[in-house]
Amino acid sequence: SRRIVAEADADIELVDRVGDDPAGIETVLARASRADVVVFTGGVSAGAYEPVRLALSDRIAFERVAMQPGKPQAFGVLPDGRLVFGLPGNPVSVAVSFEVFVRPALLALQGRAVLDRRIARLTASEAWTTPPGRRQYLPAAVDLVAGTVRPATAGGSGSHLAASLARAEAFAVVPAEVSAVSVGDALDVMLIP
Repeated sequence: SRRIVAEADADIELVDRVGDDPAGIETVLARASRADVVVFTGGVSAGAYEPVRLALSDRIAFERVAMQPGKPQAFGVLPDGRLVFGLPGNPVSVAVSFEVFVRPALLALQGRAVLDRRIARLTASEAWTTPPGRRQYLPAAVDLVAGTVRPATAGGSGSHLAASLARAEAFAVVPAEVSAVSVGDALDVMLIP
């Protein structure tokens, strides 16, 4: 997490863990009073013990986004002007959600004109299935010389597959209306360092 924040030219003010008690969320907000942006990971779903949702549901929006991974999301602006993001807790979901939502916000706050990662149009060298009705951000390996992209690991595309994230050089972005990627399909690919 420190690496992806540093790549957005941002500084980390505080890293803390919170249990299932919503009071812990308030403690973190108080301790991070100098931060411009607060990012929570986990605790944003619809379960019974979701501390971010329990503590902040009256102040920020909790939505289901049509993407995989990263369906549950939260966002809002506190009265003091701090932006608050609530990301899902799984590691791949956090990485994708950070790239799609948090990183562009951090760059916008810095006055940057370019907010998004570089996108390459590459051809799938392997086939895989995608979740119906959700834009997929698949951790991927790329061969820029050959112009190809493939899943970073075998074994699926679940948000819990942290090993795929460790091997990823990019995220293959598959539109929501596509149910399967075939060898030879052209895809937009978000390149990450």
